[in-house]
Amino acid sequence: MKILFKNKTKYTKEIYKEFVEFHNKKYSFQYTLFNIFIIALLLFFIICQIKYEYYVLAIISCIVFTVFCLYRYFHPISVVKKELNGKTIKEEKSFTFKFYDKYFKVESGIELNLVKYYKLRRCFETKDFFYLYIDKTHAFLINKENFSIGNSSDFSKFIRKKCFLRFKKIK
Repeated sequence: MKILFKNKTKYTKEIYKEFVEFHNKKYSFQYTLFNIFIIALLLFFIICQIKYEYYVLAIISCIVFTVFCLYRYFHPISVVKKELNGKTIKEEKSFTFKFYDKYFKVESGIELNLVKYYKLRRCFETKDFFYLYIDKTHAFLINKENFSIGNSSDFSKFIRKKCFLRFKKIK
Protein backbone atom coordinates (compact mmCIF):
# COMPACT_ATOMS: atom_id res chain seq x y z
CA MET A 1 0.00 0.00 0.00
CA LYS A 2 1.04 3.54 -0.68
CA ILE A 3 1.86 5.86 2.25
CA LEU A 4 -0.47 8.86 2.01
CA PHE A 5 0.95 10.83 4.95
CA LYS A 6 3.99 10.45 7.16
CA ASN A 7 4.68 12.36 10.35
CA LYS A 8 7.35 12.07 13.03
CA THR A 9 6.42 13.68 16.35
CA LYS A 10 8.66 13.90 19.41
CA TYR A 11 6.77 13.67 22.72
CA THR A 12 8.20 16.22 25.18
CA LYS A 13 6.99 17.53 28.54
CA GLU A 14 5.80 20.76 26.93
CA ILE A 15 3.80 18.90 24.28
CA TYR A 16 2.29 16.57 26.89
CA LYS A 17 1.35 19.50 29.15
CA GLU A 18 -0.29 21.22 26.19
CA PHE A 19 -2.28 18.04 25.52
CA VAL A 20 -3.35 17.79 29.17
CA GLU A 21 -4.56 21.42 29.10
CA PHE A 22 -6.49 20.75 25.90
CA HIS A 23 -7.99 17.56 27.34
CA ASN A 24 -9.03 19.33 30.54
CA LYS A 25 -10.69 22.16 28.64
CA LYS A 26 -12.53 19.70 26.44
CA TYR A 27 -13.71 17.19 29.04
CA SER A 28 -13.66 18.91 32.46
CA PHE A 29 -17.33 19.97 32.24
CA GLN A 30 -18.50 16.36 31.63
CA TYR A 31 -16.20 15.09 34.36
CA THR A 32 -17.47 17.68 36.84
CA LEU A 33 -21.11 17.07 35.91
CA PHE A 34 -20.71 13.33 36.43
CA ASN A 35 -19.03 13.93 39.81
CA ILE A 36 -21.84 16.24 40.95
CA PHE A 37 -24.47 13.71 39.90
CA ILE A 38 -22.83 10.82 41.78
CA ILE A 39 -22.12 12.97 44.86
CA ALA A 40 -25.77 14.11 44.94
CA LEU A 41 -26.95 10.49 44.73
CA LEU A 42 -24.60 9.40 47.50
CA LEU A 43 -25.62 12.31 49.74
CA PHE A 44 -29.30 11.52 49.15
CA PHE A 45 -28.63 7.90 50.05
CA ILE A 46 -26.77 8.91 53.23
CA ILE A 47 -29.56 11.28 54.29
CA CYS A 48 -32.18 8.57 53.74
CA GLN A 49 -30.16 6.10 55.80
CA ILE A 50 -29.88 8.59 58.67
CA LYS A 51 -33.57 9.53 58.45
CA TYR A 52 -34.65 5.86 58.70
CA GLU A 53 -32.03 5.20 61.39
CA TYR A 54 -29.90 2.74 59.43
CA TYR A 55 -26.69 4.06 60.92
CA VAL A 56 -24.44 1.22 59.82
CA LEU A 57 -25.46 1.77 56.18
CA ALA A 58 -25.03 5.51 56.68
CA ILE A 59 -21.46 4.99 57.91
CA ILE A 60 -20.68 2.63 55.01
CA SER A 61 -22.18 5.17 52.61
CA CYS A 62 -20.02 7.93 54.11
CA ILE A 63 -16.95 5.75 53.57
CA VAL A 64 -17.98 5.11 49.94
CA PHE A 65 -18.62 8.85 49.51
CA THR A 66 -15.16 9.73 50.86
CA VAL A 67 -13.39 7.12 48.74
CA PHE A 68 -15.25 8.28 45.63
CA CYS A 69 -14.34 11.94 46.22
CA LEU A 70 -10.70 11.14 46.92
CA TYR A 71 -10.44 8.85 43.89
CA ARG A 72 -12.04 11.33 41.50
CA TYR A 73 -9.75 14.10 42.73
CA PHE A 74 -6.40 12.31 43.13
CA HIS A 75 -6.56 9.71 40.35
CA PRO A 76 -6.26 12.20 37.44
CA ILE A 77 -3.34 13.92 39.19
CA SER A 78 -1.55 10.60 39.68
CA VAL A 79 -2.13 9.60 36.03
CA VAL A 80 -0.57 12.85 34.76
CA LYS A 81 2.41 12.47 37.13
CA LYS A 82 2.86 8.85 36.02
CA GLU A 83 2.83 9.85 32.35
CA LEU A 84 5.26 12.74 32.93
CA ASN A 85 7.66 10.40 34.72
CA GLY A 86 7.15 7.59 32.20
CA LYS A 87 9.62 6.49 29.55
CA THR A 88 7.84 8.16 26.64
CA ILE A 89 8.00 11.70 28.03
CA LYS A 90 11.22 11.46 30.05
CA GLU A 91 13.22 10.06 27.15
CA GLU A 92 11.39 12.32 24.67
CA LYS A 93 10.54 9.43 22.39
CA SER A 94 9.73 10.04 18.76
CA PHE A 95 6.81 8.33 17.07
CA THR A 96 6.51 7.89 13.33
CA PHE A 97 2.97 7.84 11.98
CA LYS A 98 2.39 6.38 8.52
CA PHE A 99 -1.11 6.86 7.19
CA TYR A 100 -2.58 4.55 4.60
CA ASP A 101 -6.06 4.37 3.10
CA LYS A 102 -7.59 1.90 5.60
CA TYR A 103 -5.33 2.21 8.65
CA PHE A 104 -2.25 3.90 10.06
CA LYS A 105 0.92 2.58 11.63
CA VAL A 106 2.61 3.95 14.73
CA GLU A 107 6.31 3.16 15.01
CA SER A 108 8.38 3.82 18.12
CA GLY A 109 11.79 2.31 17.71
CA ILE A 110 11.23 -1.45 17.56
CA GLU A 111 7.52 -1.39 18.41
CA LEU A 112 4.92 -1.18 15.62
CA ASN A 113 1.16 -0.73 16.09
CA LEU A 114 -1.49 -0.81 13.41
CA VAL A 115 -4.70 1.19 14.04
CA LYS A 116 -7.78 1.17 11.84
CA TYR A 117 -9.59 4.49 11.54
CA TYR A 118 -12.89 3.17 12.85
CA LYS A 119 -11.16 2.45 16.18
CA LEU A 120 -10.49 6.16 16.75
CA ARG A 121 -12.90 7.55 19.32
CA ARG A 122 -12.48 11.27 18.54
CA CYS A 123 -10.21 13.44 16.40
CA PHE A 124 -9.42 17.06 17.15
CA GLU A 125 -7.45 19.56 15.15
CA THR A 126 -5.92 22.49 17.01
CA LYS A 127 -3.60 25.25 15.84
CA ASP A 128 -0.48 23.08 16.27
CA PHE A 129 -1.63 19.46 16.65
CA PHE A 130 -3.98 16.70 15.68
CA TYR A 131 -5.20 14.66 18.66
CA LEU A 132 -6.40 11.21 17.62
CA TYR A 133 -8.13 9.71 20.68
CA ILE A 134 -8.07 5.93 20.99
CA ASP A 135 -10.09 5.97 24.23
CA LYS A 136 -11.43 8.55 26.71
CA THR A 137 -8.03 9.65 27.96
CA HIS A 138 -5.32 8.50 25.53
CA ALA A 139 -4.53 10.07 22.20
CA PHE A 140 -1.90 10.11 19.52
CA LEU A 141 -0.37 13.58 19.29
CA ILE A 142 0.56 14.58 15.77
CA ASN A 143 2.51 17.78 15.26
CA LYS A 144 1.27 19.69 12.21
CA GLU A 145 4.75 20.94 11.31
CA ASN A 146 6.36 17.49 11.07
CA PHE A 147 4.82 15.99 7.93
CA SER A 148 7.49 14.52 5.65
CA ILE A 149 4.93 13.09 3.22
CA GLY A 150 1.86 15.26 2.64
CA ASN A 151 0.95 18.37 4.60
CA SER A 152 -1.30 19.29 7.50
CA SER A 153 -4.12 20.85 5.43
CA ASP A 154 -4.43 17.76 3.21
CA PHE A 155 -4.20 15.53 6.28
CA SER A 156 -7.00 17.53 7.90
CA LYS A 157 -9.26 16.83 4.92
CA PHE A 158 -8.22 13.16 4.91
CA ILE A 159 -8.82 12.52 8.62
CA ARG A 160 -12.11 14.47 8.48
CA LYS A 161 -13.35 11.98 5.86
CA LYS A 162 -12.12 8.96 7.80
CA CYS A 163 -13.60 10.16 11.11
CA PHE A 164 -16.60 12.02 9.73
CA LEU A 165 -18.77 12.43 12.86
CA ARG A 166 -15.85 12.14 15.27
CA PHE A 167 -13.72 14.98 13.89
CA LYS A 168 -13.75 18.53 15.23
CA LYS A 169 -11.58 21.52 14.42
CA ILE A 170 -10.82 23.69 17.46
CA LYS A 171 -10.05 27.34 16.81
